[in-house]
Amino acid sequence: MNDHPLSESDLHRHFGRRGRDLPGRVLLPPGDDMAMLGIGSTDRLLVAADQVVIGRHVRVDEAPAAIGRKAVLRNLSDVAAMAARPIAILATATLSPDRDQRWAEALHAGLHETGLAFDAPLIGGDLATHARPETPDVISVTILARPGGEDGRVVTRHGAAAGDLLAVTGRLGGSLTEDGRGRHLDFPPRIEEAIALNALLRQDLVAMMDVSDGVARDAARLATTDGVGVRLDADRIPRNPGCDWRSAIGDGEDYELLIACRREPPGEIDGVPVTVIGRFESTPGTSGRVLIDADGESIDVAGLGWEHAGDPTDRTG
Repeated sequence: MNDHPLSESDLHRHFGRRGRDLPGRVLLPPGDDMAMLGIGSTDRLLVAADQVVIGRHVRVDEAPAAIGRKAVLRNLSDVAAMAARPIAILATATLSPDRDQRWAEALHAGLHETGLAFDAPLIGGDLATHARPETPDVISVTILARPGGEDGRVVTRHGAAAGDLLAVTGRLGGSLTEDGRGRHLDFPPRIEEAIALNALLRQDLVAMMDVSDGVARDAARLATTDGVGVRLDADRIPRNPGCDWRSAIGDGEDYELLIACRREPPGEIDGVPVTVIGRFESTPGTSGRVLIDADGESIDVAGLGWEHAGDPTDRTG
């Protein structure tokens, strides 16, 4: 029975509610970029999983090594969002039965080599095939990580309050070219930058996540406190060439850090620009609303960004 269209945001809220009664060793339940488990009295293990679906996240004819690389990089970006360091990865793949050995080995090479490049070796996984040919391949990666700082602190999505600044690393927009390729296939996960920001700002770095669905949508996910929203400044959005402010905050798959902080962050970290693009504000009676000041107007950007829904439209074209 389909009484409500599939909504990623609604599902995340449902998962969050169901995760409230998990065992005490679950220190961070569903609702963040990674979950965190307590192991013994002091050790902490962070865990996340992400997947690449052929035809949805990449072109159906994309090189298998590039698919494997993206599958790992997406997980590494989640590690960066928590100011953590990767430990290892596991991968599972469900492939169409018409894939051949060479294709599968090239996929493995992309997974294996990308993991090694970031000190996150591929240590195991599973392989299966669909029952029918030409069924979309699905590659899923699970990543293990540890807190990146000496104090063991990780940064979650929660805690931003009215008056806090919203900042972003790098430049935004244009990650996906018209032919379905582009920077979304190969990008630098901001692991070192996140750890450095955590060390520099300390408790003034109150929340952080990576930009996967576009700033327009992801900024709302940092405004989790009741009565808190976000106001962006279009003139301050750092854009890639050829992008207007709508593309910059709506295209998604930038995999930059989106940061809530109580004081001005450094203008750059290791040569990567850090730009204040807005501020959290009081919005009595609502939460998560994102507005942008552009061209003399205050515009609600709720319709921008990426939302997984019950729509088979191909994101990669």
